[in-house]
Amino acid sequence: METTSPPRRVEFAGWMPVFRRFGNCGNHPQFAHAGEPPPGFRFVRSGPGPEDEPREPFWQKAARLTGSALGSAAFAALAPIASALSAPFTHGVMGTARALGGLFGAGLRLMTKSDPISVARFLHSRHFASQAQLPSGDDLLFLTSVPYTYGQRPWVIEVEDATTLFFPFLRNGETHDVEPAASPYFPLVRALLEADNCRGIVTHIRSTAESMGKLFQSEVIARKTFHVPLGVRAPESYQRHDDPDGPVDLLFTNSWHQDPNSFSLRGGLEVLDAFEVLRARYPQVRLTMRSRLPQLPPRYGRILEDGWVRVISRFLPDDELDELMRSAHVFLLPAARIHIVSVLKAMAYGQAVVVSDGWGMTEHVTHGETGLVVPGRHGKASWMCER
Repeated sequence: METTSPPRRVEFAGWMPVFRRFGNCGNHPQFAHAGEPPPGFRFVRSGPGPEDEPREPFWQKAARLTGSALGSAAFAALAPIASALSAPFTHGVMGTARALGGLFGAGLRLMTKSDPISVARFLHSRHFASQAQLPSGDDLLFLTSVPYTYGQRPWVIEVEDATTLFFPFLRNGETHDVEPAASPYFPLVRALLEADNCRGIVTHIRSTAESMGKLFQSEVIARKTFHVPLGVRAPESYQRHDDPDGPVDLLFTNSWHQDPNSFSLRGGLEVLDAFEVLRARYPQVRLTMRSRLPQLPPRYGRILEDGWVRVISRFLPDDELDELMRSAHVFLLPAARIHIVSVLKAMAYGQAVVVSDGWGMTEHVTHGETGLVVPGRHGKASWMCER
């Protein structure tokens, strides 16, 4: 009698509390494909769900209550020790022991790669409490964007670009004058990726896949890197553009976590500049901005007041978001770089897509065929170094 082996378990580790430090990326729609794993695999989530609120660290609470910046620094300095001492009571003795084993093992592997302070800071950034919450077993870990691991378990990671591999020491939007190889954390990330327990680096951006081996000067990392294009599920209904005499609705959306600081990075100011010109020529044009707004200069405040601009800053349930996407005719994203889910969803809903020539855009939008690509970002706001 033929038997079928059970699917291999993959721990979707995006639930670990440490991922909340990176925009709660473990719950980002980019990773929704974990709900439909490839044949032979099954994703499991052993920890807190997306509805669980993160607890305020005790040193932040103490600083808030005392109002002392010095107290905040002192409590933060003691945090690693306090976290390790309290872990057996909060996460169990066995989980704490496994995390300690991973911590010391990683320390031994990395101690020759950089200076002791950088190694200590790097290991502390992996968040001991999160590692202690991982269940036992040899299930493959699936990490989202940031390699929050000691390397104690087999793991794979999905990234959009290489910068997130260095978080929190390097951050997107702050790397224009940074040489990654000069960072004391560069050899630590390289060692983590080259280790046997790193089983693969998956990216949906071709230029990222092609650059990984070059960036790290590592054939091992190049062989582990795979380009897997991302897709989104087509909606049940979409924009048909069947009313040539009606209003033309433009749509701009901010990032998934609605950070006001992302408004400018995604080209919000340029959208307002363009809308001011369009509105004067074509009164039927309307603009919806799904975004929390930062503090804007008075000029942009007047554009919001004078033109037909609707700002939606609240969370939208799925049905309301679906209605918004179906009603919009043109999707605007003059961003510094690709925001893959936003672009693909707009296309799936039948919107005409207008994007910048920022990094990653032309891999998904062909000018004059699948959208319009407006020049001005490439080589100025973002670029890929070819070396």
